[in-house]
Amino acid sequence: MWVCAFAVRADLPDHQVFPAYGQQLLLWAVSERGRTEPEVQAAQKLADQGVETWLLDLVAAYFLPQLASSMDAVPPQDLVGLLRAAQASGKRVAVAAVSRAAVPVLRAAAALDPVERQRLCVMLMYPNLYTVVEPLAEPDFLIVGSLAGLRVQVLQPRRSAATPWLPGLLDHLARQGAVTRYVILENLREGWWARETPTEFEMAESRRMDAMLLRELNNGGCK
Repeated sequence: MWVCAFAVRADLPDHQVFPAYGQQLLLWAVSERGRTEPEVQAAQKLADQGVETWLLDLVAAYFLPQLASSMDAVPPQDLVGLLRAAQASGKRVAVAAVSRAAVPVLRAAAALDPVERQRLCVMLMYPNLYTVVEPLAEPDFLIVGSLAGLRVQVLQPRRSAATPWLPGLLDHLARQGAVTRYVILENLREGWWARETPTEFEMAESRRMDAMLLRELNNGGCK
């Protein structure tokens, strides 16, 4: 297994690189809870199937506490540099962002030039884009800037309290210019690969996380 951890440039956060010889590159920003072993294993499996994968743990890179609010402190320009470095590889670039990691990823996408943004596809896994969530009330969503031309897929576990808010989230992203689609992940909860008491189905799907991401890369809006 060929794995290296380094910064592409001095001003970019450390990330774990899983090289591959295919023409796809996935930049995978894990959640505020930090990088997990199932994600590392999935990244290696993706590389084995030709998808170069850069696994990015933002809270660790910036020495931040493992809290959702920490993602709001990540400098968008660092991610802009990372996205441009990925696109400079000549490969077809997609980004996966888990939970609150959606915030710095979308802010970085909004800061790209329009042509750069149109070449990008973002997969958001149960994204946390809320400003404030009140019990029994529709949430307010963050405005991250212009997403004109950005292709956004939302991967939403069915067994999530946020699933009823999905239509509002998609409308919010579309109003910022994104081209949206969604996939419902049946019989799964948020963070199913790292839960303390997973179901048998969730354990099986944790081992197949690479297949799920590869399917969405090839068959969804990221192709």
